[in-house]
Amino acid sequence: MAVKLEMCDLSSRTSTVQRMFDAQGRQETRWAWFETLAQTTMRGTERASIAMLTDDDGLIVAAIPLASVDHKLARGLTAPYSTLFQPPLDNSEYAIVLGRLLAPHIAGVLRLDCIDVGDPAMDGFLRGLSEGGSVLAVYAHFANWHEDIAAFPDYWTTRGSRLKSTIKRKSAALTRDHRLRFETVDLTKDWQSGADIYNAIYAKSWKPPEPHEGFIGSLLRNLGPEGTARLALAVIDDVPAAAQIWLVRPPYATIFKLAQDPKFDQHSPGSLLTHWFLKELCENGGVRSVDFGRGDDAYKKDWLKHRRLRQGAIVANPRTLRGLVATILEIWPTKLSSYIHGWFAGSAANERGEA
Repeated sequence: MAVKLEMCDLSSRTSTVQRMFDAQGRQETRWAWFETLAQTTMRGTERASIAMLTDDDGLIVAAIPLASVDHKLARGLTAPYSTLFQPPLDNSEYAIVLGRLLAPHIAGVLRLDCIDVGDPAMDGFLRGLSEGGSVLAVYAHFANWHEDIAAFPDYWTTRGSRLKSTIKRKSAALTRDHRLRFETVDLTKDWQSGADIYNAIYAKSWKPPEPHEGFIGSLLRNLGPEGTARLALAVIDDVPAAAQIWLVRPPYATIFKLAQDPKFDQHSPGSLLTHWFLKELCENGGVRSVDFGRGDDAYKKDWLKHRRLRQGAIVANPRTLRGLVATILEIWPTKLSSYIHGWFAGSAANERGEA
């Protein structure tokens, strides 16, 4: 297989590279998503770049977006907003080669996160990095609650009684007096007003300031017009009480950002909005698979049944001082911790007769 490695700034992308990203199924694999991260989440002297594997005909067969410093790889192009890092690596064979060729370009440490457990292409990429001389350790990064929904009525029937009772009771109290309505903001026509509404509600909420101030506006500007970002509102007494940003690319949808005005907390507008918009997406939007992004927040298990882990990876170049230090202080302890955790988990399974 005759291939070669090419690197370029993300800003100098070609339509061919963009189409390769956009051909993938998930909403966070699209070019506009990584473009938004590049515009708003770079740290210090970082630059967003694309590492590509091309064949003899110049055809791109694998690519991965990265943040680099002084032309040396530093991390995958992710941010605290990312829920999945799944670059277009095509297949395991190409991914292995790309990893092997990239390994010498790691100045000290390369950090990857939001990795789907068991993704063959990403597993191949990590294998390639190892074959290229890197030392690495994989760790559990965050939980992701998810569920496939064939039909919304069947899905809702199987929810817990507490959640169903809350939605029924809170909704009835508001709709009886015509105080509640739901709506979506048409981001294809006016993303700025959508951003203003969301940010105004978020500013009133208990949540801390966004780690990257311009991210929400850039997200709605870049992904709103194409329909990947959706903004839904719960309006009480003609005042926006809750707002949600969803990332949607049927059949997938991620409830991405939530904001609620504390003045309306007694009415649970966020829960009412989740129920309404999830129903709308499933019945009229072609959505069949839903996840609730990052984290183990207690409310998520009320809405979705299944929990999976996203992984992170620390990759070090032991031929550099920084890489050697990271190997000793981070990678070896991580490997040891994973081994101990696996041993105890296996022992517990044996005691239960599951092994």
